[in-house]
Amino acid sequence: MTRVAAILPATALLASLAFLGAPLNAFAWGREGHWIIAEIAEQFLQPQTAQQVRELLAIENVTTLAEVSTWADEIRLQHPETAHWHFVNIPIHPSSGEPKEYDANRDCPNGDCVVAKTEEFERVLSDRQKPDRQRLEALKYLVHFIGDVHQPLHASNDHDRGGNDVAVKFMGLPTNLHAVWDSGIISPAVKGDERSYALQLVQHITEEQHQRWSEGTLITWVNEGREVAARTIYGELPHSGTLPDDYETKALPIVNEQLERAGVRLATLLNKALP
Repeated sequence: MTRVAAILPATALLASLAFLGAPLNAFAWGREGHWIIAEIAEQFLQPQTAQQVRELLAIENVTTLAEVSTWADEIRLQHPETAHWHFVNIPIHPSSGEPKEYDANRDCPNGDCVVAKTEEFERVLSDRQKPDRQRLEALKYLVHFIGDVHQPLHASNDHDRGGNDVAVKFMGLPTNLHAVWDSGIISPAVKGDERSYALQLVQHITEEQHQRWSEGTLITWVNEGREVAARTIYGELPHSGTLPDDYETKALPIVNEQLERAGVRLATLLNKALP
């Protein structure tokens, strides 16, 4: 399947490189990825679901899921207790006898991870007896957390803080593996227009893919992300730390598909929660 091609004009390249020089962080996808996922999801909402979403968003005078898609990151300084809610540590190299797949006792102690919190907020959103503002907050968390789940470094653990501690050189500049997969790969391709990019991705989602990606559970989705990290990110990481010149070209289709999956699955979750 043909994917959206990455074009690297000077302005986009400079913007990407400026990001790569930023301090380490533990965010997933950056603004571009989360906005794209939200835009994709809106294309697959059932009419009755879309109406309920609009009514909840209207409480804060916003009209699109994209506008609230980064809220969960924006409040983290004021609410540091939410930091662990954005990821789940499924081992890349589990100990002998341990499963490769998600294990709640091992990977989500005390329910303090993106899996448990996503399940919790889905229940809140579905409960019509809850106050609307509480349900709106749950919606904002869900829009963000489904995106986080599909950033492979947020569904895996190699004892390196999701790749933040893995120093690499990308596009000739020093950065870290997490930053590359958050925004380094996607930013030059988006060129500042998340909606147009999202709509291009939607056009490439086949009916078969939509059906397949809508199936499964949150657990299967995080296991899928862990496998992408193990096989594609860590499995192909050069020992030198210098990412090859074609790294962005080869990685972009993987990033695009993760964004597409996340958008379809966010819509699936919302259609279920708001029938």
